[in-house]
Amino acid sequence: MSEDPISRPEIEDLLKRGEAALLAAMSPTPRVLQRGEILVQTGEPHEFVYAVESGWFARTRTISDGRRQIIIIFLPGEFCGIKTIFMTRQPDAIEALTQASTRRIHYQEVLALAAQDFAVAMHLAWQLALDERHLHNWNVRLGRANAEERLAALLLEFRNRLVKLGVNAGESYVLPLTQQQIADHVGLTTVHVNRVLRRFRELNMVSIQRGEVVFLNDVGSLEALARPVQDLVGE
Repeated sequence: MSEDPISRPEIEDLLKRGEAALLAAMSPTPRVLQRGEILVQTGEPHEFVYAVESGWFARTRTISDGRRQIIIIFLPGEFCGIKTIFMTRQPDAIEALTQASTRRIHYQEVLALAAQDFAVAMHLAWQLALDERHLHNWNVRLGRANAEERLAALLLEFRNRLVKLGVNAGESYVLPLTQQQIADHVGLTTVHVNRVLRRFRELNMVSIQRGEVVFLNDVGSLEALARPVQDLVGE
């Protein structure tokens, strides 16, 4: 966990201790999943909390006619499935968007750790607060942002989150999502996503080629475009 400009500095060490204790208690051998494999199935009983070691995961919901919404995306170094502590069955699926791996811990062990160590309890609360923050931002974007604002915010959000996780993503980063997956997250069609990304490239703001996002000479215009639908520090 890296420092967040709007988080309270007096709890940062506490959160780091909680994260370390939770990771130390997880299964030593990671589970490897292939693209599209389900980690948590909608509506089925589930008992584990996960740390993402590699690859990208998403919390998703698919409605009866096949339409899918990617609700939140989890990156390497983040936790997912925290709600398993509170719910016997999960309302949404968690699936691998890429080849990925996780380590896990049973929710009863998490409860025992949290009861023994306030730092673990605080870290779990922090994870839920981060998820809520992402969801609040996307509620604003899906409800009020146009297509250009949504995609600009998405590309910058991934950059900022990766940087906080220690990845050198300031100028470029690997984006292992298909245009269909992007569309399922931002609530657009793949045709519309393709059109907007092409416009960004033509305006010299950002280019996505062969799964790599590269910020171009006029990245400031991309940042200005996203700013109205970002939170205090752009997530």
